Amino acid sequence: MRYLPKYSIPLLILATLVALGARYSKPATDLRDAYSRPAAEWPAPTLDSNGTFRELGPLPAVTYPPDNPYSKARAALGKRLFFDPVLSGSNQIACATCHDPELGWGDGRRTSFGHDRQLGTRNAPTLLNAGHWETFFWDGRAATLEEQALFPIQDPIEMNQDLASLPAELSTDSTYRQSFREAFGSPEVTVERIAQALATFERGIRSRKSRFDRFMEGNYSALNDDEIAGLHLFRTKAKCINCHNGPFLTDQQFHNNGQSHFGRPGEDLGLFNITGDSLDMGKFRTPSLRDVVFTGPYLHHGNIVELDEVLFMYDQGMPQIIPKRLDGTRQPAHSPILQPLGLTETERNQLKAFLHALSTRPRSVALP
Repeated sequence: MRYLPKYSIPLLILATLVALGARYSKPATDLRDAYSRPAAEWPAPTLDSNGTFRELGPLPAVTYPPDNPYSKARAALGKRLFFDPVLSGSNQIACATCHDPELGWGDGRRTSFGHDRQLGTRNAPTLLNAGHWETFFWDGRAATLEEQALFPIQDPIEMNQDLASLPAELSTDSTYRQSFREAFGSPEVTVERIAQALATFERGIRSRKSRFDRFMEGNYSALNDDEIAGLHLFRTKAKCINCHNGPFLTDQQFHNNGQSHFGRPGEDLGLFNITGDSLDMGKFRTPSLRDVVFTGPYLHHGNIVELDEVLFMYDQGMPQIIPKRLDGTRQPAHSPILQPLGLTETERNQLKAFLHALSTRPRSVALP
């Protein structure tokens, strides 16, 4: 074997490490060239999930179901109902109490308060782009917006309204009877019509076009070098794309990210509470990352306020401590997708920059 100078071996190791990391640490000019083209020609994503992958894309048009078609009158009625505290048992809480357009269509709180100032157990998710969701609530308990609208109204901790008496209460207002006539062809107020009007309004709650959308439309100067580097990390080394893909940066599936607090105060088993399937323990619906800068606090429990902390926790692989149970009870299975990533501080900052590029402050709404 030919003799190597004493400095050669360290240099060879360094060269090997540089080569292995090249796919994640391309120079800014190379990344800009790689992404300044249609998404179908972007570098291949790093995928660990067996689920269906959808490339990132622009916002699609909203669609309305055949049994609840759009009309301007129906949307206007839904808007009035959404902001009217008469829908609550105390006549003090409206849908907008927990879904405020000035607060990213959430409420900015860790968990929401409801009837008689009772605290809920989960963070109020944003309603942005809700018309495109396939399931609703963190645990997917509702399949349609119409079904979802009635849950908080009758929940004793949230709005505490008796659904059976609500139509009669609204019917005492002649302007409501006229609005229902314009929206549905007759003045009758029913629970089904209340849900349909609310859902029609909520389907119109949509994200504004972001700088990332303009980038995808061909305005390749809309993102700076750090944001493009963040996009590349999002799709490769950071592996965010596994769950946050498609036009709304969510796979609309359920995953266990280790935040069920199993065996600890605040335990929440998510989807398992609905299905009873032990394989669903600790699973929650993947939230959209559109406008994420304006929709905190984060995660189903709302305990995380800063994006930096969210990124750090995922970089660590969402480590968790699950107490052992000696009774043979099944324990939540942490998603195997979540592993330590080894991101540098610069890379986390680039990811954060990309999340900012995905975010545009929601439109102001004129109150009815």
